[in-house]
Formats: sequence, C-alpha cells, structure tokens
Amino acid sequence: MGRNGGHVASFRQADGEMIRVILVNLLLFLSPFIAGYVWNKYIQKRHPDLPVQRRWAMSAAIGALLVIAGLLVWRMAYENSPQGSYVPPQFKDGEVVPGRFE
Repeated sequence: MGRNGGHVASFRQADGEMIRVILVNLLLFLSPFIAGYVWNKYIQKRHPDLPVQRRWAMSAAIGALLVIAGLLVWRMAYENSPQGSYVPPQFKDGEVVPGRFE
C-alpha cells in the first residue's frame, strides 16, 4: 500500500501480462530444442553416426524465428500504435492512470 490508497491492481495486471509474454516467447524458443532433443534420442537409437550439430543449429534458427514471429504477433495484437501521441501517466481522482497512446 502507499499514499495512493493501495491501488496497485492496475500495475499488477501489466506485470502479469509481461510475464505471460516472456513465458510464451520462452516456450516458442525452447520448443524446437525439445523436439530436436527427442528426435536426436530417437535417431541415436537407429543411426548413432549422424551429425547432431546440424540439428541443433536448425533448432536454434527455428526457435529464433518463432520468437520473432511471436513478438510481431504480440505487437500487432495490441493498440499501442507508434503513430499516435503518447499520453504519460497521470494522477486523476486519487488514482494513477497508466500511460497510453492515443
């Protein structure tokens, strides 16, 4: 709590949203590595002499592309347009109104 009467719910929502974005991007990045690991274990049982480094490099490239795609989709899904004018956070009626684009 603080001098604003404990109105931190609006800030907690933004924090939770950012954590969700980070976790989704982390999952998108790690999924090719997990799939590559499972595929590598399967192939090693069948053909242990195949090069492993190429599969890991492809997994990293695919993961990076998925993270970039996820960030672009997240950017387009929200209305924080850089073409609009930025309104900084304001203190109105005893509450802090977060900054936004208009």
